[in-house]
Amino acid sequence: MIRKVFFHLVLLWILSTSFAFAGIRDALKSSVDALSADNCEVPARNISHVLNALVPEDYKSELKEKSHDALLAELWDFKLTILSKMKSFYTHEKLSRDCSDSLRGTLWSIRGTEDIIHDDYYRNYKDSVKFPDNTFSTGNIHVRKNPKFSQVDLKAELKSGDVILTRGNAYTSAAISNLGEFDTQFSHMSVVYRDPTGQLFTVEAHIEVGSFVRPLQDHIDDKNFRAMIYRFDNEELAAKAAEFIYQKVKRASDTTGNILYDFGFDLDENKQLFCSEIVSHALDVASEGKVKIPLFQSSLIKRKVDFVRLLELRPDMSFIPADIEVDPRFTVVSEWRDAAKVKDSLQKDAVLQSMFRWHDAFGYRLVQASSRDSLIYRNVAWPLRRVPFLKKYFVDKLPLNMSRKLIGYFGVLNAVGELLQKKLSVADDKAIAERAMPLLKQERYTFLDQVRVEDLTGKKKLHKMYRPKKN
Repeated sequence: MIRKVFFHLVLLWILSTSFAFAGIRDALKSSVDALSADNCEVPARNISHVLNALVPEDYKSELKEKSHDALLAELWDFKLTILSKMKSFYTHEKLSRDCSDSLRGTLWSIRGTEDIIHDDYYRNYKDSVKFPDNTFSTGNIHVRKNPKFSQVDLKAELKSGDVILTRGNAYTSAAISNLGEFDTQFSHMSVVYRDPTGQLFTVEAHIEVGSFVRPLQDHIDDKNFRAMIYRFDNEELAAKAAEFIYQKVKRASDTTGNILYDFGFDLDENKQLFCSEIVSHALDVASEGKVKIPLFQSSLIKRKVDFVRLLELRPDMSFIPADIEVDPRFTVVSEWRDAAKVKDSLQKDAVLQSMFRWHDAFGYRLVQASSRDSLIYRNVAWPLRRVPFLKKYFVDKLPLNMSRKLIGYFGVLNAVGELLQKKLSVADDKAIAERAMPLLKQERYTFLDQVRVEDLTGKKKLHKMYRPKKN
């Protein structure tokens, strides 16, 4: 046992110290190769450790040796290899929860590294290279495809049952992405339906309007920051599930009104639906209860328990969008992110992750009616939504089943997010001017911690809206 631990420590040291000299593939290849059903967790964590420990000089060194695209291609290959191994573990009934959790962290770290390279790529070449604002744009060279689907036209050849995993641009999207026991990079999920005429639709659930059906182009027009496309291995069952959920949601919208959004994230009841539940409910019904997704649900209460209860989430475990990434019954078709929005999204992640840490470490709480948005949402929009001749003006903005307290908290969350991100953006711009790179993840955490401490003794703008709970 001691010898095994010593070996892993030595391996970790070698990987950590050799990265900048040997290149991304050489530094990480040994850990990726070491991944097996019987030896999964340590190599997976080694990969995460190496990538999370990178400093600006490491990125600059690598980008001198290789192009942005070459580095991104290598990282994409790493992810595909990891996902292929995970599918193999599952096929042989050896994929454990611990292995899945470790690989989830590994994929998160690789994607975070890709984000930094994409951001640098955009800042240096935005005047000479086209960066489309959606994954379906014709000729989008920044989309990474699984070689199995290299010839697939993502817009024209989607199939019924394909799943689109995305990340929105709002603070609520950042909150959902980091809501469960793991920090993730995705906040929303939709299922594709192709009708008999070949027209493509998405079936999805939004906080504002509940469940609805819309043409694929309307989904594209949302201009999300990230988009991944997944295909369920049993394509026939997936198509059956897509048709069922399309008909159910459309029938409700055409008659009694949209199925309400499930703010409780409760998978055990289907009268109301949240975005991931659209997919799980569809496959459950289509398979007559034989297929349950995700393979591993996420705990909602391992971190920030009070925040989870504040948001009125009911179960201890549920299906967050990113859970699909480690469900080996789905195969990734493609992945894309909007390089122009990388910095903004990473800043929002840093803000929400810091807020969640402060919640657990220092007892911070959002203060009701402490921001303009909160006051308007609680005291104007929420009551008017219930006035018969006025409610039509709020149908697309405010669901009837959202409590007054919850909408008030969303208003405060937006205000706190804007305050902290404004300060963080200034710090990022300063770092870019000084060293040609923005702050990295840990540096952003450190900066935001300084903002929090300074606010306690300064003008207390943050403290007014978000402060430690009084004992």
